[in-house]
Amino acid sequence: MMPFMSKLCMSLVVLFALIQLYQCTNSNAFLKMDKKYYLVSEAYNMAKNLFNQGRNNYISLKSKSLKTIDTFLDLVYIMNDEMSKELRSAVLKFYKVKYLHDFTNYIISMEEMIEIVEHCLMDPMEKLEQIRTQFHDVIKNFQDVRNFESVNKCHKELPDEVAAAHCLLHQAVLFNETMQESLVTIVEIKTRQHAQDMNSSLYNVQTCINNFVPKFFEQLMLDAYTDRCGYLRVVNASIADLVRDKWRGNETVFPEKWSPLVRLLKEKTKQPISALEEPLHLTLFAANLSSQDVVRTLYK
Repeated sequence: MMPFMSKLCMSLVVLFALIQLYQCTNSNAFLKMDKKYYLVSEAYNMAKNLFNQGRNNYISLKSKSLKTIDTFLDLVYIMNDEMSKELRSAVLKFYKVKYLHDFTNYIISMEEMIEIVEHCLMDPMEKLEQIRTQFHDVIKNFQDVRNFESVNKCHKELPDEVAAAHCLLHQAVLFNETMQESLVTIVEIKTRQHAQDMNSSLYNVQTCINNFVPKFFEQLMLDAYTDRCGYLRVVNASIADLVRDKWRGNETVFPEKWSPLVRLLKEKTKQPISALEEPLHLTLFAANLSSQDVVRTLYK
């Protein structure tokens, strides 16, 4: 019985080695082809170039989508930070004058009001980090799993040279279209979803505070987190551009349009406090040096 088992194992090993040898030989089938199949050789090289070009475009799309969402979230972070500063400052200034009433004769202490404000300000910051992490994870884990060697199935079309060449080019184009289409769909869905989530989170600050203290913003005569706020107008304009971008046709304007403003705002945060007190519209007009579309969008 033992000799039989040994022979069986040996046979399996030899069979496996032959299969591996066949696969290795087959993977180079088009490279070791008879020179008379000139059309097929050209098609193979063209297919390889198309495949590599598609992979480069795929990597470029991933990089561009990550840069776009980061630019958007950086802009929202800065605008939210400025609005939150206005909100905290308004509360402190108000308590220097009188207590804040919620129109039910219940006097809210400054400590309680600060707790309410901080509680309502927490959601946008958490949402910012959540969106950034989720988007990066989704895009970076969306891998190109195409294997160019699978075009070798076209080898069965030989010696019909035209059929083999057509098969090769069809496979290369199919590779590019399938993977690119899947990634574009994910980018479109996620950017729209995250833009809407971020927008809702910012507007919820006003709702959250008013639920604790009715007519809070009217009492403090405060524009932050309302439609009258310039910072929120900037966010809304950027969101409109973000969801309007057409990734499927590579018609995107958001990164080029808004990146200069984000860079300028980041530079201003590194400057002395006096420089940061400059009104928002002056900052926007300063960005006009490199991005006229931003100002035109907000002041048309």
